[in-house]
Order: sequence, then C-alpha cells, then structure tokens
Amino acid sequence: MNYILYCRKSSEAEDRQVLSIDSQENGLSHLAERDGFKFLKVFKESMSAKAPGRPVFEEMLSFIEKKKDCILLVWKLDRLARNALDGGKISWLMDRGLINEIRTPEKVFKNIPDDKFMMSLDFSIAKKYVDELSQNVKRGNRAKFARGEWPHQAPLGYKNDTSTKLIVVNPEKASYVKRMFALYATGRYSLKEIANMLYNEGLRTRSGNQYLRGQVQWVLRNTFYYGMMQREGKFYEGKHETLVTKTLFDQANEILTGKVHPKKKRHDFHLRGVLKCGNCGCMMTACKKKGHDYYYCTNGKGNCAEHTKYMRSEKLDECVTSVFEDLKLDEELIEITYRAAKEKQGHDSGYVDRNAVLIENRLSGIRESQTRLCDSFSAGNTPEGIYNAKIVSLANEEKALTKQLNDLRKIKINAESTLEPIKKVFLEASRAKNDYSNAEPVRKHILAHNLLWNINIKNQKVLSCQFKEPYEQIAKTPKNGDLCLLRARPDLNRRSSP
Repeated sequence: MNYILYCRKSSEAEDRQVLSIDSQENGLSHLAERDGFKFLKVFKESMSAKAPGRPVFEEMLSFIEKKKDCILLVWKLDRLARNALDGGKISWLMDRGLINEIRTPEKVFKNIPDDKFMMSLDFSIAKKYVDELSQNVKRGNRAKFARGEWPHQAPLGYKNDTSTKLIVVNPEKASYVKRMFALYATGRYSLKEIANMLYNEGLRTRSGNQYLRGQVQWVLRNTFYYGMMQREGKFYEGKHETLVTKTLFDQANEILTGKVHPKKKRHDFHLRGVLKCGNCGCMMTACKKKGHDYYYCTNGKGNCAEHTKYMRSEKLDECVTSVFEDLKLDEELIEITYRAAKEKQGHDSGYVDRNAVLIENRLSGIRESQTRLCDSFSAGNTPEGIYNAKIVSLANEEKALTKQLNDLRKIKINAESTLEPIKKVFLEASRAKNDYSNAEPVRKHILAHNLLWNINIKNQKVLSCQFKEPYEQIAKTPKNGDLCLLRARPDLNRRSSP
C-alpha cells in the first residue's frame, strides 16, 4: 500500500485559522508513527484551493495514477479541494480504486458508498464556505464604496494607512501623478515621452523599473485621482484627497480618447501666448534660428515698426523675471501674519462655538416645550386655540434658530477652509521670481501662463504687465500689508488654471 501525504496552506483569509504546513506535516507524521507506516511521497504547497490549477495538487494526482493502491493523508478534506472540479477528481480516483482511503486525524473515508457520500458532503461544505466568503467580501467592499472608502491596494500617488485603514496621499509619489496629467493635458507629449521624463526625474515602480506607456495611460484614465471611485460600472464619491481637478482630468482624457487632436508643435516656445506688442497691440510669436528662440510681433495690422525687432528668449526671460519682482513679499511677514490670522480665527471660532452652544440649548428647550404642549393638549388641559398659536410660535422660533446655527457653522467652516489656501497663494507669488529663473522651459511655460495675462513689449523692454487673479491683487498690495487684508477677497481662492 502506498501512503501519500498532502499538506496545503493559503495566505488568504479563508485559511486564517488553519495550521501551518509544518504543523500539518508534524501532526500527520505522528499519526503514521502510531499506525506503523511510512510515507512514500510528501506533497506540500502554499496556494488557495478555491479554484482549479494547483501545480503540486496536479502532480500528486499524476503520481497516484502511476502508483495505484494509495492511501492519502490530509489534515482536513478541505486541504484537498474547495472547488467542485478538484473534489470531483478525488472522488473519481476513489471510484476507480486508485485511492483506497483518505485519512484525517478525526476520520477515515474508505472506498465504500457511505464514506464517499460523506466525503462529497464535506467537499460541498468547503465549496459553500468559499462561495459565502466571496459574497461576504463583495458585500463588505460595496459597503466601503458607499462610505467613500477604497477597499483595495492604493494606486500610484497614494498609500494604505494601516492605522486608520484608509487611503492617504503619498507625498513622494503624488507629485509625479500631478505632473503626468499636467504634461499630457498640454498635448505636447506622448505617453512614452512622459514615461521617459518621469523616469529621469526619479519615478520608479516597486521593483525599481520604469513605468511603461500602458501604466501611464492607466493613471490618466483612473477617475480615482479626481475623487470618483469606479466599481462594476458605478461611480462612488471617495473621501480621499484628490490629486487633480475634474477639469484637468477631462482635458487629459479628451486627448487620450481622441476627442481633441492637438497638433504637435515642432518647437515649444514657453512665452508664446503671454507677450503682446506694446506698439500695435498684436500678439508676439516666436521662431528658432541658429539654435536660439526669438520672439517678434506678428504685425497683424501690417504697419508695426516693431515687427523687425527680434528678441532673444534669454532676454525676455530676464524681463519676465523682473516682472515677478512685483509679487515678491517678505516670507517672514507672511508667516507672522498667517499665525496672527490663525490666532484670531481661534478667538472667532471660540465665539462661534459659544454662541452655537447657546442656540443648541435653546433649540433643545423649544423641543421640550413642544413635547409638553402636545401632551397637555392631548390630555385636554390646553384649549385648541392656545395650543395652535403656541405651537406655531415655537415652530417659527425653531426655524429661525436653526438657520442662525447653520449660518454660524458656515462662518466657521469658511474661515478654516480659506486660511491655508491663502497662505499658499502668497508663498507661490513670492517665490515666482526665483522659481521662474531656475526652471526648465516646461515649468516656465506653466508659471507664465498661470500668473500672467499679458506682458506688453516695446523697444525690447516691458511697457506694462497684467497678472491673473489673485496675483493682480497681490501685486497692488503694499509689501508691508497684512495677510488678513486679502482674506476677504473671493478671488484669492480662485486659481487661473489647474
């Protein structure tokens, strides 16, 4: 008689309570010593049995086909099969007499009708457990999606927080995702070019390799990055922090899906589109000559003397850098005024909280009065006329107080949500000059188009300049002004581009 040992352990949740492979082997070895036999062959593998295709299991079946007259030892029957196909294979080997017995520490299944019937029941129970487990997991995932939670591995730019079991931004990788969208939305770069650029800038997969074209495409198509989670054709609003705006996502995907066909420019001129001729008012264009970029008036009106005056890109960069000097602020002053505004916000918040508590107490009193009035009216102690007048009065007061409470909460939320973005805008404006002077042409293009409307050039000098909001307000602000002065301006929270 040929004795065969099979041990299996899966790392999945279905096997959380099952002994390790070594523990199974030790336990069954003691059983063999007790009954006085030795194993002809030991098969061990770490793989789930919920689907067919286990290589070691298939190897064991082939071994049984060759040796015949086998007795199979396993810790439990569900170690052999948790799916109908593998369970059927074991039963068929018993029907043919190739397996005489299947032994576990608790039971022996002989090649007789009653034992084979009980064995088939155990296989069915194991399969039912897997099916129910799958349904429970799907149900749990649907519940998480409904709550705005992501139940899977975090995508690029995010990470799984083990303490809160939520998805949080990975600051080391999030900037690469933002850059993917920003570059592709310009229409100037292919997926492969972006993959190469980001690899040169330091983006790597977990194995240290380059992200391929298809992986960049997957990122650009993933709605998760602007806040929507997709599952089985349905969309769920996520609670995670977004990395891109819906507008930027749509711009990139219009190019990706072919709805927009941007013409690939032979040369990229980072200041084209923000320069105007100060003499005739026409836009300035650019060309490349002898390895240098030159900007000149388009002479759209046909009579501009500036049309023949070409300006080198380097000289225009100096002009733009000097323009950004108007946005320069003392960063120490920004920090001081930020802290002062935050402290004032704390005092205001305390005032709001105290008033909110008073209103909530009054609302609670009104509801108690309504309850007592209803009880009194039901008992016949309060006349109907008095009851109607009083109940209407209490309801009106409740509505007024509820509105007042909601207004107070909005004041607090608005104050808390605007202070940080305002500080960020001031710092971006203050650092624009230094950032522009040290940036590559692509970054210069982004800065110029984000901050500037027009720069009027005449006689190869800056005649005038206009910033986009809110930077125009910052340029007009006294450089020793208070951060709080601009908090009230709504334009401070409106960005000119994604």
